[in-house]
Amino acid sequence: AVGVLAIATVFAFVDRHLLYILSEPVKQTLAITDTQISLLQGMAFVVFYALFGLPIGRLVDRKNRRNIVIGGVIAWSLMTLACGFATDFWTLFAARAGVGIGEACLAPAAFSMIADYFRPQLRGRAMAVIVMSITLGSGCSYLIGAGMARLVPGAEQVDLPLLGATYGWQLTFYVSALPGFLIAVMLLFVGEPARRETVLQPVTADTPVGGVTLLSYARRHRVILFCLMLGAGFLAIVSYAVVAWMTALYVRYFGFTVATIGTTLGLINIIAGLPGGMVGGYLSDYFANRGSRGGRYNVMVFGIVFGIPVLILWPLVDSALVSLACLAGLMFILPLIVASIPSTLQAIVPNQFRGQVTAVLYLINGIFGVALGPLLIALATDLSLIHISEPTRPY
Repeated sequence: AVGVLAIATVFAFVDRHLLYILSEPVKQTLAITDTQISLLQGMAFVVFYALFGLPIGRLVDRKNRRNIVIGGVIAWSLMTLACGFATDFWTLFAARAGVGIGEACLAPAAFSMIADYFRPQLRGRAMAVIVMSITLGSGCSYLIGAGMARLVPGAEQVDLPLLGATYGWQLTFYVSALPGFLIAVMLLFVGEPARRETVLQPVTADTPVGGVTLLSYARRHRVILFCLMLGAGFLAIVSYAVVAWMTALYVRYFGFTVATIGTTLGLINIIAGLPGGMVGGYLSDYFANRGSRGGRYNVMVFGIVFGIPVLILWPLVDSALVSLACLAGLMFILPLIVASIPSTLQAIVPNQFRGQVTAVLYLINGIFGVALGPLLIALATDLSLIHISEPTRPY
């Protein structure tokens, strides 16, 4: 079950992140600005992801979670296919919104199911598999984009049967959409787990054990929930700003081609990110089972302390090799931090609220990260607050 959910997560993030590596040819062929590209990367996706995430989270807490995931996979695959048929900013905006609606089904259902599949002592590692799949999906989106760019450069056209003249970036969306339909069939063989821990042990002595509503539970634990949500939100700003614009940075400043840097960034994501997620999941379980002060939160604290210097250094260096090395460090640290967040959330929230609270977490991540992360950088470049000079040398 975890394996199939992980595969679904991989291709969800392939479809979500594909526009990041295709931003330059899409911008060229559709004649749109950096700000419009950032809106397509972020706002078009996250507004509808957020709007539909809360009611979907409520369904996750009441209905068959496996079937919700199947519906979501089919929906986002169809909308990824629709991205390839886009002819202007608004049609691509609408298709990206559809991708967001479909993907809103996945995380609340997947984490809720895994919490019921595994006992608490192993959940950190099990949920880290999903976080590692996010990293793998992000890396694969770059590899797929780069591979397709070698076959058909994004701004060039190829004649396809029935479809006629098709840009390379459109063909990439068509190819990326296809695995989702196979994943939907695979999910039919995944069982819906029995719900457990409908009321967790009290976090504090005065926490009521029964008759708890979501609002009353959130009010009693507002400090820990607020810190977790806000910390995850600011982390999302960094993550999505890096992921959305690292291709453009290396193309515009260092002079890489999309095909070359796409392969490089994809491999960095996978080679550095997968161990980061694995270490984060292991440390999350280690601190929780050891009973140390701070528990799973320690992973986030240590990751942030070590990550800030690397983040500051990464965009300031003039050497492409040093820059890529710093990026590899970031790609290790970010999944390490993120891997501990879902297991922390499942540990402090009862079963009947997990889908809704996870949806709120991803709503905040979306508002902070997917919407603001790419947009802040784009506004800075369009308003000339940041100037990316011509390539120092071509690669």
